[in-house]
Amino acid sequence: MGDYKAKLWSSWAIVGPSHRFYYSGDTGYSSHFKEIGEKLGPFDLTLIKVGAYGPGQAWIDVHMEPEPAMRAHLDVGGETLLPVHWATFNLANHDWDEPIRRTVAEAARLEIDVVTPRIGEWIEVPGSQPSQAWWEGIR
Repeated sequence: MGDYKAKLWSSWAIVGPSHRFYYSGDTGYSSHFKEIGEKLGPFDLTLIKVGAYGPGQAWIDVHMEPEPAMRAHLDVGGETLLPVHWATFNLANHDWDEPIRRTVAEAARLEIDVVTPRIGEWIEVPGSQPSQAWWEGIR
């Protein structure tokens, strides 16, 4: 595997004539989100990683916690947030649903529109659908 710093970790944007989408990739929070927002934003939908984080300094550059992920969404000019990179497999030392619980709480505090589809469920953007806390039923 080698040193993770020698790898290319990237985000991407799809900028079409009518809609814009942004995917964060694996990353920590930094000023690059504001730069992306200034160059390519705003975005109708952002897919930003919210899970598989810390503890410890080693995680900060590669995996965001939910609260910095909300800042990243706002920095890129996101309208609706689809949280990703959580509840997949046990990579970190937090409960599998901790990232989404923290994400939903911080999004509510910041009045960010969040969609939380079940795996395989469709969403339409713009015009987000009401999200359900489906993870609570399987806790």
